[in-house]
Amino acid sequence: MYVVLGITDAVYSNLISGGAYFRIFKALAVTGVITVGAWLVAMILGMLISYLTCYEKKVVSGIGRALCFIFRSTPVILVIWLIYYVPLFGINLPAVIAAALGIGLYGAGSFSEILTRNAVKEMENYSDTVKESLRHSHFSAVIPEAIENSLFEIKRLTILMLQLSSLAGYIGAGELVSVMSNIGHRNMYPFFSIFFCIVLYLVAAAIVEAIFNKLIARVKEKRNKEESEELEVKESTDQIDAGPDTEDKADM
Repeated sequence: MYVVLGITDAVYSNLISGGAYFRIFKALAVTGVITVGAWLVAMILGMLISYLTCYEKKVVSGIGRALCFIFRSTPVILVIWLIYYVPLFGINLPAVIAAALGIGLYGAGSFSEILTRNAVKEMENYSDTVKESLRHSHFSAVIPEAIENSLFEIKRLTILMLQLSSLAGYIGAGELVSVMSNIGHRNMYPFFSIFFCIVLYLVAAAIVEAIFNKLIARVKEKRNKEESEELEVKESTDQIDAGPDTEDKADM
């Protein structure tokens, strides 16, 4: 009985009392905004860095590799502090935007590395003429193919960036981890608060897993369909080519 009362009290104190549920929903929204904003930065900047890295001139490709290394290797929290505490052109950015940019820069370095590695691997299968043609269609042909080939790696990066959103609490962004920690310490139930926060992050990660698994399944289905269509075309072409030879043998 005491256990049930203790659990009930913990639920009420952490999730209901003092409008805690409203603070939690707001923190979830902030965490989502930071993660989505970071992914937009990572996607746009990562594709640009990938283009630079794959450029034929060594100076340009060297700049791309340097940016990729810097963004991947610098601790994310230091980048967030730098963006938040050092005014950019005299503009003090809000904590949510600063956190999204800091995490997004790390994501851009990792995303560009994923794209570049898969693009280079894919280009090895083509002739020099096709490679030259693909260099002029990096964003329309090479990157979409590289994304399809690396959905599993992109999924892991997405979950990692979701976890990194917790660093926004160091600049008072009001994301989920800092809010749940404050609620737990205020109500003297830190274990329940931490446990509930873990559950929420696991649910978010499971949603990301489900989305990417569905995308991976669609890509496999699309490729299987393309392979079957190519096989049918090849078989019909072989039959047409074999037709005259069969007729000549029959006449003889």
